[in-house]
Amino acid sequence: MTEATFVLNPRWSSLDELVEAQRSAGGLRLDLGSGYFTPEGFVGLDNLSGRRAQGAVDDERGPDLLLDLDREALPFADGSVDEVRSSHFLEHIEHDRLGHVFDEVARVLRPGGEWLIVGPYGNSAEGMFPGHVVFLTEKWFRLNPVFQEHFEIVDERYTPSDDWDRLPRLLRRILPFDLARTYLFNVCKEMAITASRRGDGRT
Repeated sequence: MTEATFVLNPRWSSLDELVEAQRSAGGLRLDLGSGYFTPEGFVGLDNLSGRRAQGAVDDERGPDLLLDLDREALPFADGSVDEVRSSHFLEHIEHDRLGHVFDEVARVLRPGGEWLIVGPYGNSAEGMFPGHVVFLTEKWFRLNPVFQEHFEIVDERYTPSDDWDRLPRLLRRILPFDLARTYLFNVCKEMAITASRRGDGRT
């Protein structure tokens, strides 16, 4: 592991204290790109570059570590993390930097540990919002060689858009959601991919 560069939130006296507190509470869990919305039981990591777009600031739920996730190493030991989540984060990372994120998550996540990725569906109005630099769908995750080298997709969930919900029921029966989201724009607004880290033989 290369030396990580990060700033620790003043509520922690050291990284060791933070890690020990998480382990005592049931395991080390990371939230990548947490902003000011770090979930209970997770370590929030972010550089807050998009903080002005987040609205209200809640310092109590702000990141535990400030670092550039697409450039810096995660400051955790190999295989030491039980779970990773990232919500509306990956679409803000330049395509050629996503491999670094995948490599680092795979390095710190224990074999069999899971990564929940939530984000706007690439083929939607939400996916096209300003600030998004990649447009991700399930096909991208299924075909990306770096992602597939490290992770196996174990679950996929999709949230219909409001536009889809407003379509006549008969039309939605004729053209089912799972088919429509693949071929039509703005049918699906969000997807959630759960991926399990492959065993040591694949990484």
